[in-house]
Amino acid sequence: MNVATMLTGSRIVIAPVFAYFFITGYQNNSIGLIWVAAALAILIEITDLFDGRIARGRNEVTDFGKVFDPVADSVSRLTIFISFMVSGIIPLWMYLLFFYRDAFMQLLRIICASSGVVLAARKSGKAKAVLQGAGAFCVIFVVILELYNIPLPESILGYHLGFWILLIPAIFTLLSVFDYIIPNRTLIEKMMRTNR
Repeated sequence: MNVATMLTGSRIVIAPVFAYFFITGYQNNSIGLIWVAAALAILIEITDLFDGRIARGRNEVTDFGKVFDPVADSVSRLTIFISFMVSGIIPLWMYLLFFYRDAFMQLLRIICASSGVVLAARKSGKAKAVLQGAGAFCVIFVVILELYNIPLPESILGYHLGFWILLIPAIFTLLSVFDYIIPNRTLIEKMMRTNR
């Protein structure tokens, strides 16, 4: 196992630890635990930033790494979002939107791979990742401000401020699916035809 793959795998290990510290910290109003969760979230993003660069720089790009990286991204990001959902910051439907989008993308990658086609990353996918990452950090920052008793609205139209922060990434996440479907629709239609 090379360095890049270990960095990728570390996200899957760090993610549940983040969930424990964030959920426990939020439920117990513990600023210390939330700061630990924030540090872990930063660590997740750092590994995501450098694993690909290290793989390319050391000429260690592997087929396994190409598949493992988006899976690790999905698992770690969804773990952060489920932590927000369990804490009551975002509703179930918003979490499910993130979840089903990633599940669909995994299916699309499998469909393409079965036809010998590598599903190339698109700008919308990269923008989605940036928006989700930025949104997650903003939510954590809002929680920290709340625990320091900085005046913030407790809710807007019945939703936590974090919901409104993640609404834009959620909408973009949904729209990004179509940016992958449209260029690959011929392949998808071909795979859905009955074998004769």
